[in-house]
Amino acid sequence: MAHSKRNTSLPHFTSYERSLLRSTWGSQSTRLSRESFLPFSSCRLCLLPARSPVVACATNGDIFCRECAVNDLLAQRKEIKRLEKERELEQQEKEENDERLAQEARERELKEFEMISMGLEDRKRKFSNREQDQDRTREGEGSPNSGEELARKKRKAFELDEMEMKRIAREERERIRKEIQRERA
Repeated sequence: MAHSKRNTSLPHFTSYERSLLRSTWGSQSTRLSRESFLPFSSCRLCLLPARSPVVACATNGDIFCRECAVNDLLAQRKEIKRLEKERELEQQEKEENDERLAQEARERELKEFEMISMGLEDRKRKFSNREQDQDRTREGEGSPNSGEELARKKRKAFELDEMEMKRIAREERERIRKEIQRERA
């Protein structure tokens, strides 16, 4: 057996170690004494004898000082207003951020349109479309010639109604928005 200066290698507890464990571990049961209870007609908020008592709940017998009750209600109201202002500021900040992102997407869309119309960006755009098609096949959305695309190709007459224009514009905005978010991340 190894020898050590401190008695920590014993396979059992000493009585001192047991007493330490009893004081910190397990459930302790004590008899509730007089100090454990609030004296009769004491305020539940300030714990002093109630001045001008008010009964909050007749079934539970909760008694409060009128002054303590009013102060507590005012404090709760202030806290609620503070939380509402904080929520409104977060909402406003989120809306501003979304608006800023939408504005940046519009500017980028306009810039891309101008570059394409001048003939400077056409090759890059075709390359990015190929990358998007590869991403779609990896994500499991199907091939670039999915059912919707085939349905569009099968149309005999050229149709360009308002709904189609809105859909194309929405898809383009979403693509640019995602591109901006990827750049920021």
